[in-house]
Amino acid sequence: MAVVLPCIKGKMGSTTFYQTKMSALELVKSVRAASELDEWTSMGPEERIQREPNKQRIVKEIAPYITDSSDRFFGSLIVLVYRGEIDFEGIHQFVAKVPKAYQSTTKDMGFLTIDGATLIVLDGQHRYLALDKVVNHEVQGEFSKEVPHDELSVIFIPYESNEKTRRIFNKINKYAKATGRGDNILTDEDNTMSILARRFILDGEPLSSTYRADNGRIESVVNFKNNTLSARSLQFTTISTIHETVKMILEHKDIEVNPHLRPTDDELSDMYSVVKEYWEAALQYIEVYDKALENNKLIPKFRDPNSQWSLLFKPAAQLALFKGVIMAEKYGAPLKDVLQRVNKVNWSMNNPIWVDINVRTSGTIDPKLEAQNKAAHLICYLLASAFMDKDSILAVKKMYNSARKNDNEDLPPPIL
Repeated sequence: MAVVLPCIKGKMGSTTFYQTKMSALELVKSVRAASELDEWTSMGPEERIQREPNKQRIVKEIAPYITDSSDRFFGSLIVLVYRGEIDFEGIHQFVAKVPKAYQSTTKDMGFLTIDGATLIVLDGQHRYLALDKVVNHEVQGEFSKEVPHDELSVIFIPYESNEKTRRIFNKINKYAKATGRGDNILTDEDNTMSILARRFILDGEPLSSTYRADNGRIESVVNFKNNTLSARSLQFTTISTIHETVKMILEHKDIEVNPHLRPTDDELSDMYSVVKEYWEAALQYIEVYDKALENNKLIPKFRDPNSQWSLLFKPAAQLALFKGVIMAEKYGAPLKDVLQRVNKVNWSMNNPIWVDINVRTSGTIDPKLEAQNKAAHLICYLLASAFMDKDSILAVKKMYNSARKNDNEDLPPPIL
């Protein structure tokens, strides 16, 4: 059965394309996923990997976004018209009198008729497969009944050869660049952790401090772009670090969230009150943090490896600190007491107790999750050993000895 669509015709390089719109129901009925195309037997391993859909991402992320968001939207899907007939008829063929001012543009506006072709998604197959799940009632949500009627932007490209098709497919994927983690946190209006993390930098909130950089620009003490901070950076932490601490605290408090569904404003306010309590306490009771936000020009000095406080100004170690403090609280240690003990620990990266825990033998920070977890257990022991049972302390010792490859080494003395 032929498909007839309104469209705009265009050309880029040697490739003619047709920009159209289709309902989600039409798309699902007419189009196939690239993963179903058996003819591409000459694909290389990299292309086959790109073609293989991530089912978890489809079911857990994209489909829920489509069904649960009234503001759902995404960009054009690119569809290959594989063999079959494709015919474009411009408006000028049907309209006798087109004003002269419009004549040059109407020749590329018209109707596209596709007959006897296989339509294959070249770019956007995860979105297509998610729509398929929703339209066929495999994923349900608040707006499930509306989705089949959604209008989607679709670009059709005529098939010319396997080689050209593979080249287009490869370049589309190769040059597509995912947005950075910081950008996602700053713009995501559905992810609870992102929304709460952003609140910390609003006026009057715990991490709202700003400063004038050397170039004259006003900068936040929170870095929005990177997951790490340079030695000379005047910034205190990163938005990614705040995001992860929010996640830790919510999990600690057994507050469940759907990462793809925005809570109500009241729920967000309640959750923010919970996570804000921990950050406010840290900034109040950890003396060097208070000093750093009072005068951020001191931060490079505090971050210097020789400084007693250097690890406290490394984002990876800040995550370990929060995780260790939460562990200590689980053992029954009061939050205020735990944070005040932070002031008595030698956090220097040159302090031997951190080597092979979260500081490499080369003297650099180890940002990996395993290192973060090892450091968190050691921090918990240092700050709350009096609340830990013998088996728990023994487990920390085994971890410490294993990491440092020395079964006879004692744990460093805890802070009392």
